[in-house]
Amino acid sequence: MKRVTTLVLLLLGLIAVANPGEPQTAEEKKLYHLKKAKYHEIQAKLQAGDITLQQAQQLWQKELKKLKKREGK
Repeated sequence: MKRVTTLVLLLLGLIAVANPGEPQTAEEKKLYHLKKAKYHEIQAKLQAGDITLQQAQQLWQKELKKLKKREGK
């Protein structure tokens, strides 16, 4: 029983460390909100039927690459 409890606490601790939560700096917040905005924009196009699921996935990957480049600056 103690081993199970220890294992569960260890896993929860790892999850908490791996997930930092909300961004802290102003630049992180800006990129976080830009990412959310692009996601919702693509989702709206998909829901409206303007693009297919595959096109939405490709567009999302393209936008993520752009944001990661911007984040690296």
